Amino acid sequence: MGAGLLPRDYRVRAERMTGAYTAVGIGAPGVLLSVLTMEHVAPGVKPLIAAPVLALFGWLVWASRRCSTLLDRDGIRVRRLTGSRRLAWADVQEIRAAPRPGAAAAKGRPPALAYAHDRAGRRLRLVCVDDGHVDVAREVALIRTVWRELRGPDWAPDPEARRAIGRQTARERRGAAQAWGRGALCLLFVAGMALLALGD
Repeated sequence: MGAGLLPRDYRVRAERMTGAYTAVGIGAPGVLLSVLTMEHVAPGVKPLIAAPVLALFGWLVWASRRCSTLLDRDGIRVRRLTGSRRLAWADVQEIRAAPRPGAAAAKGRPPALAYAHDRAGRRLRLVCVDDGHVDVAREVALIRTVWRELRGPDWAPDPEARRAIGRQTARERRGAAQAWGRGALCLLFVAGMALLALGD
């Protein structure tokens, strides 16, 4: 059932790339103008400074367009800005969604992200499988269905990987609780200051 839906390709949505194009369109001329108006720099040196900066802007746009998660019958391939990684279905120990660290403070950023865990329990973020691009709960359920079908009949959970995943989950929960606690303390502080001001 799930394997029949393959291949699946999760990519950066067009409107998000429009934001990247806009940022580069505004940023690149600003940087060029700054370089061209530098004082005490020889005119021949200015192009040597500007060229790598423009190349970096161009690379960022090109690399952003390549960022993706691809599911096929062989496994999961994730392309990031700095490279790619492939996990065979048999090497996956877990697939799940988790809250983005600091999601409450990160406006406009997806609150939930999807991850696959490898044989060592290390997690690999599934690029573009987040609340900003898809319905995460639905897609994670679909990916888990495919994983169960294609991981092979001899697959068994690795106890050491399970312990590593459990430790990661515990850290996430502690982090979420600490963030909530800091937010509550800030609100109490503001409320206390308001009461003091009103008392005067």
